[in-house]
Amino acid sequence: MKGYKQEFRVEDDILYVRLSGEFPKELLCRQENLFQPLIEACLNQKCEKGLIDVRDLQVDFDTIGMFRAGVDASFLSRVGLRIAMVARKHMIDPFFDDVASNRGAVTGIFTDNNSARDWLGGKQGKEQKTSSGR
Repeated sequence: MKGYKQEFRVEDDILYVRLSGEFPKELLCRQENLFQPLIEACLNQKCEKGLIDVRDLQVDFDTIGMFRAGVDASFLSRVGLRIAMVARKHMIDPFFDDVASNRGAVTGIFTDNNSARDWLGGKQGKEQKTSSGR
């Protein structure tokens, strides 16, 4: 498995993040928010919207790891960020969604980039799955 990689670019006031490789489990042990690199990049680029593509990411989160990811994702809304995530269908976990939405997250989870971009632009598509849309 190739190493963990984060790629950032800004286009049309949206920060695009592509995560690939194997997610390092040691990141779950840190106190820092799992989404801190995204938060910092959005602040530096003065972006309020982000699209995270995790389709090339390999993750092996247990229940505690998924809970932690949901809690950390909820912080994105608290700092004023609207974030869409694009994942493979089998990666979408309702527990993550429940944890994030119970903490006030406004995070969209999709299986394709077009739906994610539409949601970020305020267009509500039929195939979306969002924490806030339940």
